[in-house]
Amino acid sequence: MRYTMLLWPHANARYQAETEKLARAELEVTLARLGVEYTWEESGVEGLPALDFAARAFTDAEARVLSRHSLLYALFERREDGALLPLFGREAPRVGGDLPGILKYKGKTNEVFTQLLINLAWLAGNMPERAHLFDPMCGRGTTLFVALNRGWDATGSDIDRAALREAEQFFKRYLEYHRFKHATKRGSLTLRGKKSAPYTALTLPAGTLRLAEAEAARAREAFGAGTFDLLCADLPYGVQHGANMPLEALLRLALPAWAETLKHGAAMALSFNAQTLPARKVRALLAGAGLRVLEGGPYDHFEHWVEQAVTRDIAVAVRP
Repeated sequence: MRYTMLLWPHANARYQAETEKLARAELEVTLARLGVEYTWEESGVEGLPALDFAARAFTDAEARVLSRHSLLYALFERREDGALLPLFGREAPRVGGDLPGILKYKGKTNEVFTQLLINLAWLAGNMPERAHLFDPMCGRGTTLFVALNRGWDATGSDIDRAALREAEQFFKRYLEYHRFKHATKRGSLTLRGKKSAPYTALTLPAGTLRLAEAEAARAREAFGAGTFDLLCADLPYGVQHGANMPLEALLRLALPAWAETLKHGAAMALSFNAQTLPARKVRALLAGAGLRVLEGGPYDHFEHWVEQAVTRDIAVAVRP
């Protein structure tokens, strides 16, 4: 069968060209994981961002995975006469499609890119339908909100108390406005040295969101070993984080702890500014933490322009 995947549009024309490259690489990863052989085609839909390819018919389970593609607007079967038969669109969000995008702040990660980051970790790992995601640098929670919309549990930690408080207050207002039944629980996680990490958990039918105030390097202490099904983090784009610690030094300290929080066979996806921290260094740090780094093919094509000082890339690794 011949398919046309219509892509989610972006207002920035320059970034739109970059997203088409990312969409192609993500689709390659997805089809490879599903074991679907394919060939690219170049017929195109004039004036519209789209990917054209040929493959066998998809099963319902495969279609469900494809519906989670971060840049999918709709998938069509392309007939011999050029007509496009719609097959399916994006997976319906479990909480609200606007949830990850409403809260605006400086340095916010685009929620569509966040879906790409999550998809790469999920596809590389065990792919559980009801997963538990961890973001050790969650900020105001964009990654966690995207995970909740997948029907997952989401745990985030950060050292920025104000950001965590803002994420909690926003989510509470959102749930109350949309009249979602939910329960709130507060507690603390025990750390070494007679210290603790306070947390808030908000539970609703779609899943549980937990926000904890904890240093990135203490994730293993706070959450235990083999807890999470995937880990995703958009690393700070500057050179400092926390108490004047360079990001590379922080990763050397934190990555072993992050790796231990993952179940065996689970995966980690990190995005970062390749202008300040080259991909080869990030991959070397992941390997040094005992993870199996995925390289070659589409995994070498996620570098993309964001702005003058930021060229973003993604590294993916699996805990053996």
